[in-house]
Amino acid sequence: MPPQHTPNPAALRQYAERLSLSIDGDEAAALAEQFAEQDAVLDALDALVLDDPPERDYWDPDPEEDELGGWLTRCDVARDGVGGPLDGLTVGVKDNVAVAGVPMTCGSPLLTDPAFVPARDATVVDRLLDAGARITGKTNMDEFAFGGSRESLRFRLARNPRDPERQPGSSSAGSGVVAATGEVDLAIGSDTGGSIRFPAAWSGVPGIKPTRGLVSHDGFVQYAKTLDNVGFLAPSVENLALGLDAVAGPDPRDERTCGHEAEEYAASVADADPAALTIGLPEELFGKAPDLDEVVREAVDELEAAGASVRSVSITDYDYWLPAWLGIGMTEVGNYLASNATNYWSFSPGDPELAARLQEARVAGEPELGASLQAAMLYAEHRTATDGDAAYALAHEARRRVAAGVDGALAEVDVLASPTVPKLAPTWDEAVDDLFGALSNTGPFNVTGHPAVSVPCGTVDELPVGLQFIAPRGADATALRAGAAWTGLDG
Repeated sequence: MPPQHTPNPAALRQYAERLSLSIDGDEAAALAEQFAEQDAVLDALDALVLDDPPERDYWDPDPEEDELGGWLTRCDVARDGVGGPLDGLTVGVKDNVAVAGVPMTCGSPLLTDPAFVPARDATVVDRLLDAGARITGKTNMDEFAFGGSRESLRFRLARNPRDPERQPGSSSAGSGVVAATGEVDLAIGSDTGGSIRFPAAWSGVPGIKPTRGLVSHDGFVQYAKTLDNVGFLAPSVENLALGLDAVAGPDPRDERTCGHEAEEYAASVADADPAALTIGLPEELFGKAPDLDEVVREAVDELEAAGASVRSVSITDYDYWLPAWLGIGMTEVGNYLASNATNYWSFSPGDPELAARLQEARVAGEPELGASLQAAMLYAEHRTATDGDAAYALAHEARRRVAAGVDGALAEVDVLASPTVPKLAPTWDEAVDDLFGALSNTGPFNVTGHPAVSVPCGTVDELPVGLQFIAPRGADATALRAGAAWTGLDG
């Protein structure tokens, strides 16, 4: 546990000033005495015995074998004598998802020297192992899943398998790399504004951001609690479906999953028939990158020729997605980092050992959080000082309106279709000059919670283009079925 601070009147006066409260000297002295008594009650928590991490072998990746920077740590973890639907499938795990006994860095130097080693597998990892999968390593990522630049990949630069001078897509960069190269059959990623779908589109592999709440976040170090989703990238849609079959559904360790029932995902993608699909093309998700639009529309035309019905639709209140995403995301990530990866008002608050490690590292001040994360924390503080977080509450009202607009667009179709990212993968020397524009086809569905699947559908200038399918919340099987219908045509 981090060092304890004995409450004293001077400290209480400082706390009060930061909270815009007013207490006099006598009140501060009385509160210091009261707080010392309360701290003594909490001392009983020190007697709780937490599990030690299991002994599992792990090692650094070989740079000559991992030229694209897909891995941060290698391991070989499986359950002896366990078989199941994933028997023999290899899995890479984004390094913000806990694999017990294997270091977890979240892409940050703050969790190294010494390495932070979780004591318990994340629920998604536990369920994959129960299904017979083999975990082969922790994949590279931007620091605390925030970034998309050279600077935010704090350990190693991840490179696009189609062109190593280009970005593979963030923040699940390593998961996209190892799925695209076929080093694994399945890779866990996380998606706050497109962090699964960007590497899916730019590295040219299928990926799924599930319905919010379908997949447990137990053992996952998030970015923004109500925008985040744990999902998958894989060499095939069929493998995405197998992975989701293994992990989806309620988890008593994560109340977000309450009431979410799993479907039969692998069965849904078997012999997926385009003729069973009605596809809506939202006007708001086209017109940003004409060359990419053309490739996507050609793919949709092929689906239509194979029997799918296609119609134009519109998303009412679509433009509210950005203030909703920004108002929610920056507030949540800033406060989450300030609270050392602890979720308040939740029965799944996080890992106490992780919180203690982050507090120690931040107090020590070396190494420091990356600049983009410091900016996020400061912006969250700025918003609190500006309006007492009224904008955060309003952002949730905007969220409801965007969600209703997406529901309306889906009312008479099975899926919506669009370019996944309206931009080709840039080189590492290029700046993404319009980040919010790049997020404008993925971020809205983090706001609304709808499932989204990205599949490769062609190229522009020999670089992959992603085709995104969005389905109603809870209909992840439908989004996967649409992806499988396309890949079945595309071969």
